[in-house]
Amino acid sequence: MTSRAGCAREDELLAALGRGFVAADLAAHAAACRSCRELRLVAGALLDDRARAIAEAPVPAAGTMWWRMRVRQRQEAMGRARRSLLVGQAATLTIALALMVALFGPEVAGGLRELAAGVRFGTPWLLAAAAALLLAPLAGWAALRQE
Repeated sequence: MTSRAGCAREDELLAALGRGFVAADLAAHAAACRSCRELRLVAGALLDDRARAIAEAPVPAAGTMWWRMRVRQRQEAMGRARRSLLVGQAATLTIALALMVALFGPEVAGGLRELAAGVRFGTPWLLAAAAALLLAPLAGWAALRQE
């Protein structure tokens, strides 16, 4: 691989080509300098191809863009609803656990031991489980319906 020393004005020429305007003195230098002439040829072709691609790019119809925007808004709203539902479920679970500890106190620890041993639960435990099983789906349904 050979290293080739470039012209000191290549960066200036490249910036001018990117802007779309090459000053007269820089154009004269590019005509005389082999390195700058090659850069102008290659970069000019690439920039012309870029401009042509931008001009030929299809622009979607307004109805299509409106539909995409509505779909995206709906998806973002569903994401927000899911996040808020998750936060609500976590808060509800925390409050339910705190209430169980506050209401039943030491019996909660005993109930957990009974659960581990497979022993039958008493009426308060069955009522709490039934309430949780009935209210959790209703709360989720109500949260999703509010959207």
